[in-house]
Amino acid sequence: MKKKKKWITPVVIIVILLLAVTGYYGYYFYALSQLQVTDVHLNELTEFSMQGFAFDGSIELYNPCLIDVTVEKIDYRIIFEPTQQVLSVGSIPENVVPAGNYTIIPFSKSIRWAPALSLVLGLATSDQPVNIAVIGDVAVTESIHLPFVYKMDVREYLKDYANKYYESQKQAVVEKVEEKYGRTAGAIAEHVAGYLPGLI
Repeated sequence: MKKKKKWITPVVIIVILLLAVTGYYGYYFYALSQLQVTDVHLNELTEFSMQGFAFDGSIELYNPCLIDVTVEKIDYRIIFEPTQQVLSVGSIPENVVPAGNYTIIPFSKSIRWAPALSLVLGLATSDQPVNIAVIGDVAVTESIHLPFVYKMDVREYLKDYANKYYESQKQAVVEKVEEKYGRTAGAIAEHVAGYLPGLI
């Protein structure tokens, strides 16, 4: 009888350990499935020009479970919706989302983009949103993915660019006139104004 008892104790311990490990991994995979994308945001675009633009953004994840969860990676694409042009793609490496907490994952991108001037000037006065979309996928595991979409209306940036373009064109005309006549535009205007009384 004593011999049997010696064997029973380690067997019970092994069974308990196996159940504990199985329970942990079972709960861990459950926790992976509960992860949520709670917010995606782009800050203001910077360096917006006919050569491209840059931006900073963030993705917020929430883990409602009792154990930390590791996200393998986050892939995303930047798309200009009016033409469905893929402006850029990016990937954010592994991140840990703490138990019962939120994690904000920052990302940034510089994008080279040279749209047709006629397109930019036309869209600058559009009544409809002119969106740049961030379409992404949070790869929690190979089998668990959390898709997300964020859109940003860039009409104000296009309007600002269009205004700067028109101003630069006006300035270019003034400079050509001054170069041709060797006088400033103001001096030429005064000279022309001097003839007006005699013509009236």
